[in-house]
Amino acid sequence: FDFNHAFVLPCSINRRNQCNFSSFAIETFVDMQDLGLDVGTCNIPGVDWQRPGKVNQDWCFVDSQKGELAKNNVNDYFVVGVLDGHGKYGREVSSFAAKTLPREIWNQLKSCSLPAPIVEFEWEGIQNAAGFEDCSKYKSEFTKTQQALINAFHTVQYNAIHEKDVKAGRNGATCIVCHIDTGAGECNVAYVGDSRAICIHSEDESISVITDEQTVDLPSERKRIESREGSRIVGKNVFYGPIGIAMTRALGDAIMIRAGVVPTPMVGKLHFNKGDTLVLGTDGIWDVLSNERVREIALKNDNAQEAANEMAKIARERWLGDLPIMDEEKADDITVVVIRC
Repeated sequence: FDFNHAFVLPCSINRRNQCNFSSFAIETFVDMQDLGLDVGTCNIPGVDWQRPGKVNQDWCFVDSQKGELAKNNVNDYFVVGVLDGHGKYGREVSSFAAKTLPREIWNQLKSCSLPAPIVEFEWEGIQNAAGFEDCSKYKSEFTKTQQALINAFHTVQYNAIHEKDVKAGRNGATCIVCHIDTGAGECNVAYVGDSRAICIHSEDESISVITDEQTVDLPSERKRIESREGSRIVGKNVFYGPIGIAMTRALGDAIMIRAGVVPTPMVGKLHFNKGDTLVLGTDGIWDVLSNERVREIALKNDNAQEAANEMAKIARERWLGDLPIMDEEKADDITVVVIRC
């Protein structure tokens, strides 16, 4: 497949309607009109009066390919993702991953090998920490698509660390990727960090939360961190020496692998049927909007782009509230992707 130039979706959203935001954090490798799915994306850079030089560290991407079941020349395999960078140079990690992860996923799906080709980069430490000591267990527990997603995460991790312009040692990113097969009506998800994705089922309007926030609140995650020599848990943060992080899995953060913070994603699979809606968002969405509020917005908008715009707009308003002092505004970066089958 061929990578096209990413285009920009402008967002003119602010509670006082005085600021226009143009987002350059959305990578689309295909013509959105040719997707065959209804997809909407929105990104609004955050603001922090105490950090006037704050940069937008969120990113998202949309890509697709034609498979054997493609009809009328419409793509039927899709990958969509959201990322949230952290650390002083977290934007470098989230940007690098957004630009390279889709291509790597397709590569891995074509020739899925085990383990991922990162042997020289502490593969032994990663596989032990993530429970992949036995490759036969790895093969038996995950589908080929899930294996490809895991390998793609590992390969992007390796490439980021060896890319001189990406400071992936003490900076990182959360990441959620959904691989959608419209022919099979199936979605495989892989994720690291504390962003979130939900599925709203058209049949009964129920909500399935398809990701877990990977923090020490999860017993299995805490157990892994506590088993690593040199790691410390302080509150909800994981420390290795003076360096701390609020999650137990992430892309980047190479120094923290020794503390058990791995780039290996958790994976899952769900049915994605006609009329169902996926919503992927960074914590700029979920810190201020409940799953039920997001569902309400999604169901009342027939168009995915309109739904994404409204979710981001309302989240921005919630962050800023009704504070009368404009010079003390504070809001997180906000990114949301809405996909309707």
